[in-house]
Parts: sequence; C-alpha cells; structure tokens
Amino acid sequence: MSDALTQALLAATTAEDAAIYGYSLAGARLASREERSVARGYYDVHREQRQAVAGWLESRGATPPPPAVQYSPAEPVHDAASASALLTKLEEATAARYVDIVAVSSGGLQRSAALALQAAAIREAHWRGTCVPYPGLVDRLPANGSSTS
Repeated sequence: MSDALTQALLAATTAEDAAIYGYSLAGARLASREERSVARGYYDVHREQRQAVAGWLESRGATPPPPAVQYSPAEPVHDAASASALLTKLEEATAARYVDIVAVSSGGLQRSAALALQAAAIREAHWRGTCVPYPGLVDRLPANGSSTS
C-alpha cells in the first residue's frame, strides 16, 4: 500500500525507532538521576507508541519496517546539554509524524494520533524547557512565522 496514510504511518514508525535509539544514547548523558528517570519513562512510552503504530499499519495490511541497526544524531551527544538537545529534536520529529497522520486520517485513528502528538509536545517542552506554538510544525513554518502567499 502506498496511500498517504500508510506512508505517514511508516514515517511514524521510523521516527519512533529513532526516538527509542536516541533515548538509549542520550539518557546516560543527562545530569541528574531525576532526568535519567524521566528519560527512561519516555523511552518506555516510545516503545509502546511504536507498537501502537505498528498495529495501525498491520490493520491496514502493511508490514512495519524493522528498526535500523543504528541512527546517527545530527550532533554528537557528549554532555547533558547535547543530550537534551537531541531529545528535543527527536520529540519534534515524532510530533511532526503525528501531525501528518492527523492530517490524512479520521475517526479513532485521528484521535489516537492527536493524543500522540499532544504527548510528544509535552515531552518536547520538557527537554526544550519551554513550549513552542505549533509542535510538529517547528521546522515546517517560515522563519518569521508568516506564510508566503
């Protein structure tokens, strides 16, 4: 199947796999026991969400792709600040994938994807230290926030 929803679900699966890998990489670099505990909880959430997305795919007759052996972060993770930066980017990326699912789905799936988007936005705000106006759209909006029409 190559319809827009299936493609959005495949992309979400890949984003969840990258988040799982990223949390295992960055978690050890976080400064406090409390932050490492939060990261461990979020890691578990991503594992559960990956299973949910795989189920959504399977219900459409598609097979979830296997996770990559390794993912390469855009920047090296060498301390707590770079770990938080990576986790922020991973949460923004998963939020973006759920925005895509919300845009092309309906009913219960759309609601579930919207809830996953909301959860990713909360996790992103945790690592960023502040909220963004449009989680999942940060890298998709013009730099000044206005549209060019």
